Amino acid sequence: MSDINLEIGTAPELAFIDKKLIRVDASYQRPLKERRVKQILRDFSWKQFGTLMLVDQGDGTFTVYDGQHRHAAACRHPGVAEVPAAIVTLDQAFEEAQSFLGVNINRSAISTVEKYWAGIEAGDEKMMRICSVLEEAGCEVVPPGTKSPGPRRTSSISAIERAIDRYGDQAVTDACRTIVTAWPKDNVALAGVIIQALARLYKNNLSIVDQDRMATKLHGKDRKILSADASALQRIGGGDAAVSLAKVLVEIYNKGLQSNQIQIGARS
Repeated sequence: MSDINLEIGTAPELAFIDKKLIRVDASYQRPLKERRVKQILRDFSWKQFGTLMLVDQGDGTFTVYDGQHRHAAACRHPGVAEVPAAIVTLDQAFEEAQSFLGVNINRSAISTVEKYWAGIEAGDEKMMRICSVLEEAGCEVVPPGTKSPGPRRTSSISAIERAIDRYGDQAVTDACRTIVTAWPKDNVALAGVIIQALARLYKNNLSIVDQDRMATKLHGKDRKILSADASALQRIGGGDAAVSLAKVLVEIYNKGLQSNQIQIGARS
């Protein structure tokens, strides 16, 4: 029985709830996908609708932590006034976000950005660590519902998490700070591959690397061309993209230096 959770909590209340009393908490929920809502409306059927998972807010209203697209469709359907729901009571907002993660964590539909913001609301240690690292560099994760990342914003959650695990918080912070200094107006500069490549170089050359020099050297380069050069190197020598890009960055940084040249070093 050790692999079965016996702390299942209080059973939810089953009820039909006025659709107008239900809202979505945007602090952790994923952005609404209009195409999905329209699809549900086209095929709307109680046999397929199922039940919404709601949190009783204690004031006669409810928030939905599983089923927001079905709720949105129900709100637009002229023949629907109430929806079937399983209602739970939670103590704090972060528990609601944790419930959202628990329901959606194994579904492919949830993106890493959605997982990040739900994790922040839920107080997830790994997501809070990523947030701290980015804030130190003056950067942030793309806010929920934002289509374009924008300068100093990133959606590369998984890559940042890996880089932190391998190279540490400070190396990733320094990498992000260098990137936004080098390309301050580039909307997608904070890509996972370059964050990992720079973090590796900073961790492995801690005592000699000059971050200002790196930023200056990169500022004069076209980021897309750098990526293309790294891809060409990867095709020739194999390995992963971050390693290939790190090799390109080492060559750029060391050009003209007689001493204190940096090396790619070990992966971790």
